[in-house]
Amino acid sequence: MRALKKKKSKRPAPSAIERVAGIFERYTVAGIAGSAALLGLIAIVLWAGGYFGLMGRAIDRAANETAIAAGLEIRRVLLRGAHQTAHEEVLDALGPVVGASLLHLSLDEARARIENLGWVRSAAVTRLYPDTISVSIREREPAAVWQIDGDLHLIDAEGAIIREVGAYEYSNLPLIVGAGAQEAASGILSALARETEIGKRAYALIRVGGRRWNMRLRNNVDVKLPERAYVEAIADLGILQEAQGLLDQEIEYIDLRDPERMVIRKRGEAAPTPARAMGGDPANG
Repeated sequence: MRALKKKKSKRPAPSAIERVAGIFERYTVAGIAGSAALLGLIAIVLWAGGYFGLMGRAIDRAANETAIAAGLEIRRVLLRGAHQTAHEEVLDALGPVVGASLLHLSLDEARARIENLGWVRSAAVTRLYPDTISVSIREREPAAVWQIDGDLHLIDAEGAIIREVGAYEYSNLPLIVGAGAQEAASGILSALARETEIGKRAYALIRVGGRRWNMRLRNNVDVKLPERAYVEAIADLGILQEAQGLLDQEIEYIDLRDPERMVIRKRGEAAPTPARAMGGDPANG
């Protein structure tokens, strides 16, 4: 038997219409690709020339004007909680907002600028529709005066600088001096706030060697505090003052650096007097 060979079917030649359509299809795809490249090039030129920025500002200006025309124009600024902070300082920090659109004020940016003011611990800025900005601030509480390079700065209990002060301002607050004193002040100021009798007697807090404190009282008694357990030492001093009136006596210094023994030297004495046991040389840092 003969094997039958399957005849290979021939594809019919494209008609003239199909050939013309193919040509148009190729040129159309090429045209689209070229147009995309051209648009991309135009976008790059516009971006480099700052046209997009100009357009964005124009749109923003138009939106601002629309909001003002709709009655959302800032006409008032209400301020609460400002006792030490000057109102002019807050307005300067806000910027020229009166007359601007209520919707276009960035509340976060305005709050951050106000919190940069020395007296301001925290701030809240809110919109009161249709025409008011409300600013509420919480102010810092002065805790000490920090001396550095001959200048005096008022600080709060965390060591944050409030403002520069004169030599006779806030003389009721302790003076803090020494390298690293501002950064380390929060701990000892908190301890003195708890022991109010000791706190009101503290005249100066001197940072020694960047590691511990000496405390000068207003009656010129020097108290040498330990490096680590100074909170407990101040509490012990408060107990002794309440029980014995220790700080009202004629004392030159009290050395609390050793947690096991306290050394007290009275004025005019040649040698220290032990309170619990004799200590070493109190003059050592």
